[in-house]
Amino acid sequence: MNEACSDEEAVSGADRKVMKCWIIGAFMFAAVWSFGAACDESGRETFSNFLKELTIGEYPNYPIPQDVGMKIDCTFPKEGSVYDYKFLIRGKGQWYSWKDSITPLTATNINIREIIVPTVDTVRYSYLMDLCIRHHRPILFVGPTGTGKTAYVQDKMMKYLDKEVFVPSFIAFSTQTSASQAQDIIMSKLEKRRKGIFGPPFGKRCVIFIDDLNMPAVEIYGAQPPIELLRQFFDHGMW
Repeated sequence: MNEACSDEEAVSGADRKVMKCWIIGAFMFAAVWSFGAACDESGRETFSNFLKELTIGEYPNYPIPQDVGMKIDCTFPKEGSVYDYKFLIRGKGQWYSWKDSITPLTATNINIREIIVPTVDTVRYSYLMDLCIRHHRPILFVGPTGTGKTAYVQDKMMKYLDKEVFVPSFIAFSTQTSASQAQDIIMSKLEKRRKGIFGPPFGKRCVIFIDDLNMPAVEIYGAQPPIELLRQFFDHGMW
């Protein structure tokens, strides 16, 4: 939404009604991938049905806010799930199926073990990764073992990040990883700028991928110190 509003040509040609639709659509898309992101398969179906009905005013106890108007103009498509679409700030705003974003595989001279066949999932999660990386937001991929989480992230970071802007780094946690080890590994990826201040090379952003985040051993009080260290960093921007 910020990117769209920074485009003077797009904003100057849009009236208040169109911009209102953009904002509502962007919020609805964000709701799917924040409130509904952690749902399992059955939970996603329930959440999808609820959100669709909520946005067309099917719940009298939860009416559409008056500031929004009598109805929402950019409601979700009837077909499929709310997870099947992304919202594009184009024209009056539109929902675009992830299926239509799949491009044919054209890679040549590549090791077969490195090939990732484009699917709805690869397109969807690559888009969400790109969105979070560009806007400096952390993202967590959760799922069963062997479903391709690591492969998707590594493919994105190694092949599609602009190396003039981003510095990709990879860390793998294990049961033996301690908080001090995690801190030392992360700090080793950075440069010292001045006393107590570290960061990537000037003009660049460091993108750190931590694999097997759940692996560190649980201590006597039930915490996992390396994860608590990361929580502190996200809360305070320092340690």
